Amino acid sequence: MRTGKTHLNRARARSRGLRGATLALIAERGGHGYELAHRLNVRLGPTWRVGPKQVYPILDELVRAGLATSAEEPNPERPRQPRVVYHATERAPEVLRRWMQSPVEKEPERPDLLARIASATPADAVELTEALDEYERDLQHLLEDNNAADVPISSWRTLLLSVVRGHTDAQLQGELLWLEETRQRITEFERL
Repeated sequence: MRTGKTHLNRARARSRGLRGATLALIAERGGHGYELAHRLNVRLGPTWRVGPKQVYPILDELVRAGLATSAEEPNPERPRQPRVVYHATERAPEVLRRWMQSPVEKEPERPDLLARIASATPADAVELTEALDEYERDLQHLLEDNNAADVPISSWRTLLLSVVRGHTDAQLQGELLWLEETRQRITEFERL
């Protein structure tokens, strides 16, 4: 059987982070997939866009690795349909401690937009401009969502939420600056 450490370390950086954060949430208190996805989005911020389809495979892997258990429990919203609730096992705290102590892996950003820019020809200028506009709209929406979630710092948890929101804000602002510079460079080139 795989150990939790191997399981968490083998994944890509973002997936590794999502697995670790999911395990941390169920170590705090159990939950079902939809609830855990919601809690992850609150904790990680809007740029992660975590959905149940991402969470359930992670939960299944955590169960297989012996880091979580699952059990059907009554669903107060639908009494005839029980839901599967996940809880951390006694091994989870040690795996989380090792994860916290492990080196942070940095996965480079690889948005689809960069691949399009790298592959564009002058004939693609209109489509490229439209893609830049769409990306900017997405960034603006994420920035609004991130700012809407601001909470006063009254505990360790809210301090950490504020730190995550600050990182997300800086990342999104940086992307917006990059977009502005990219448009300017394309415009200047077209004038040549």
